[in-house]
Amino acid sequence: MTSTSRRRVRLWFGPHQIADYIGDQPGASRHEAAMRRRFPGLEITNDPLPVTARPADYSPADLHR
Repeated sequence: MTSTSRRRVRLWFGPHQIADYIGDQPGASRHEAAMRRRFPGLEITNDPLPVTARPADYSPADLHR
């Protein structure tokens, strides 16, 4: 898996991020679909993960917008 195919799926309650998933494109799509079924009224984002970023590069401060 290349870093360019990694995605970040986040679930938002207003300005607060309440869930975060980082994975490959197919896994991120499945996760997004599951979150949309489970939480139909909340915002869900599915963004490409920057090539320079790795999951270990994120700190708890990244959980806030």
